[in-house]
Amino acid sequence: MPVHYFLVRHVYFPSVRVGLSKTGATFVVFLISAILHEVLISVPCHMIRVHSFLAMMGQIPLIFLTKMIDRKFPGSSIGNIIFWISFCFVGQPMAMLLYTLDYWEVHHSHDLVESEPETGFRIPLAAIAKFFGASGPEL
Repeated sequence: MPVHYFLVRHVYFPSVRVGLSKTGATFVVFLISAILHEVLISVPCHMIRVHSFLAMMGQIPLIFLTKMIDRKFPGSSIGNIIFWISFCFVGQPMAMLLYTLDYWEVHHSHDLVESEPETGFRIPLAAIAKFFGASGPEL
C-alpha cells in the first residue's frame, strides 16, 4: 500500500490539480506505474522488454469493462472474478514465462547445442543446471 499512497499523493492529486480529469489522472498514474514496473524487472534481468509495461497498461480497458459490468449487474462479483482470473491465472504466469524465456535467450542462447541431423536435438543439461544455480564436479 505504500506505493499506492505515494502514487495517489504525488501523481494522481497533482494531476487533478493541474486540470486533468479523474480518468486522465488515472491514466497518468498507470503510465508511471507501468514504466516503474518495467524498470524494476528490466534492471535485474539486464534486458529491456515491454511485457510488464503492456500488462499494466492492459489493465486500463479491464477497469472500464469491470465498471460497465458493475453498472449492468450492481452488487455482483463478476468484475472481481474477471480481475482475479486475468491477474492470477493469465497475467502473472504469462509474465513469468515471457521474462524467463527472454532471459534464457539473451543470456544462455550460446549454451544451446546445435541439432545434428542423424541424432536430433540434444538437451543441454549442463547449461540448464548452471542456469538454475547447480554446481558440482560434473559441471
